[in-house]
Amino acid sequence: MPPPNWKPSRGRLRRLNRRQRKRLHVGEFTETGFEIRIEFVAPLADEALDRFTTNLLELAGVRRLLIGGLGGRLPLTRTEGFVVRDGRGSPSEEDRRAIVDWLRTQPEVASVSSSDPVDAWYGWAPAAAAPTDPTAEAAG
Repeated sequence: MPPPNWKPSRGRLRRLNRRQRKRLHVGEFTETGFEIRIEFVAPLADEALDRFTTNLLELAGVRRLLIGGLGGRLPLTRTEGFVVRDGRGSPSEEDRRAIVDWLRTQPEVASVSSSDPVDAWYGWAPAAAAPTDPTAEAAG
């Protein structure tokens, strides 16, 4: 597997056949994801956090999405996660909006934001470096 943040040059991409592009997740097979950042009204621990996380993961499962992260030192005052499609493909803009909108409706959530889509295999960057969606900053 190539090193992190590796991207083939245009010349190399042209020389790769379809099977190679698919295996490396480049070209027409690029898969994207987005980062979510959540701040809570009050610190969450144990049962409240389990309930919140279970409900969020159920929503993601219905939309065929996977969420990684969402951890930290208890009690949690904020957390971050990375959302990708379960299987091949990328989450849609509608998926991103559905996750963010659901989070905004939760009484435990003070604010939520999400990043623009990033390459899930080679282009992930920490939240501070990822561009954010200015419409997703305010809490609901």
